[in-house]
Amino acid sequence: MVDPVSLHGQLDRDDMEQSRRRSGVPLWVPWPSPPEWATTGLALAGDPDRPATATAVAGTGPAPLGGMAELVLVAEELGTGLGSGYAALSGPDPGAGLLTGAPQASVRIGGHAMPLWSLPTRADRCVYVGEALGRWLWAVLWPAEAGVLLLEDLVLHDLREQIPGGLRFGPPSPYLRPGR
Repeated sequence: MVDPVSLHGQLDRDDMEQSRRRSGVPLWVPWPSPPEWATTGLALAGDPDRPATATAVAGTGPAPLGGMAELVLVAEELGTGLGSGYAALSGPDPGAGLLTGAPQASVRIGGHAMPLWSLPTRADRCVYVGEALGRWLWAVLWPAEAGVLLLEDLVLHDLREQIPGGLRFGPPSPYLRPGR
């Protein structure tokens, strides 16, 4: 069961400023962002009177293999369940045996490679999960072929540190609703 989730569709810099002050976990965005990508939504999970225990930041842009792609990056405390909702998995966490074998992708955070493992899920999406800063890091992409985005050198930035001046905002992502 996921704590209450508040969705912020049409974002602007002020929304991000308020959310970064409320968040107890990272607000991950690709930065520098891939060409022509925009931040298209934000979800915060947890008790509204406490720091958020999970965040999901959506982005939209051209897919490496053509067409458009959607990416939702989730940071969450263990057992929260927001990431597994986007991944269409049962249970709050990725499951036993996740961190075995070689990782299939990675992202860079603070100059370090963070390994990510692919999870089996529905055919319409691609899911990678790993750990960053002591929390789950989920990357869920639509369509499934957009997963190749994580084979490139994608760098993630935590918006709690600073909101980059060139961060673009776009129309709300339809993929931000968990369980879609």
